[in-house]
Amino acid sequence: MDSSILALALLIIVLVLLFDFSNGFNDSAPVVAAVISSGAMSPRNALLATAAFEFAGAYLLGTAVAKMIGTGIVDPRIVSPQIILVAVLAAIVWNFLAWYRAVPTSSSHALIGGLIGAALVGGGIESIQWFNVLKIYEVLIFSPLVGFAIAFALTRGLLAMLKQARPTTANLTLLRLQPWAAFGLAMSHGSNDAQKGMGLISIALFLLHPLAPETIATFYGPGAGGEFRVPNWVIAACSAAIALGMATGGWRIIRTLGGGLYRIRPIHGFTSQVSSAAIIYASAVAGFPVSTSQIASSSIIGAGAAQRMNAVRWTPVRQMMAAWVITIPSAAALSALMYLAARWTISTLGM
Repeated sequence: MDSSILALALLIIVLVLLFDFSNGFNDSAPVVAAVISSGAMSPRNALLATAAFEFAGAYLLGTAVAKMIGTGIVDPRIVSPQIILVAVLAAIVWNFLAWYRAVPTSSSHALIGGLIGAALVGGGIESIQWFNVLKIYEVLIFSPLVGFAIAFALTRGLLAMLKQARPTTANLTLLRLQPWAAFGLAMSHGSNDAQKGMGLISIALFLLHPLAPETIATFYGPGAGGEFRVPNWVIAACSAAIALGMATGGWRIIRTLGGGLYRIRPIHGFTSQVSSAAIIYASAVAGFPVSTSQIASSSIIGAGAAQRMNAVRWTPVRQMMAAWVITIPSAAALSALMYLAARWTISTLGM
């Protein structure tokens, strides 16, 4: 019994860390695309430097989002570790498909959809905390619109301020500032996205602890009064996994965002990154798991549209928006099918 519990715990830990890696891999594009395309940093330096700041943000800037993912979407009194396992696996598959198609989709949407689909099949409709899901969904929908609006307004304002400045001087100043904006974006990204993995590992171990206390005590011990908590080693492991994914870089998606939408100049890179960083970090402080890829992408679009609406190539924008719309229901359907297939296999084999 204890050996099977240990094997399940280790499998969940490995898969969640793989998800965090895929998250960093996919989301490297919206974090570094602007700073690379504008010429402010070389691709390799941008990925390595932002990976370091990604780790710092993930490790140092709190666990409010981890607690929401761990206990706010599915009811820990009803769900099982197997549901979490299937949800993470479905999210990983979706992330890989998005990378293969070079579409900057949302790892957050994939994970939330995976949790909902597996929980509906494995725990029933009452296993989902619908009020929290609705709040999260509202934030997921409106945050990219806010990113577009802030980047649009900030770019327009900066263009007006720099109207009398020499273009060479203005561009050089913005090029020097842009890496710091990218580093801030990387920290805010880490503070939100890495916490999703932290919440999943912690809730899985929280659920497994009563089944084999001595075995799971090696990895996890509940907080005071048996409450849910996020251990330090989980914070460090998830921070390292997402930073490693960021350092590796999803080049297919970087090309889509870096040159597929419009010609990104230093002003676009700077304003889009500042806008994204502010929104993502504010969401992390409030405990809302947002789609950082959506916010960063919509901010890039807003910055370009501020200079000239027809400068943006709207066909790839529409493709991105379509991917955003279908991710949650598709990931939910995928995880539900995977859970049913696993249950049927176990039943057939008499396991």
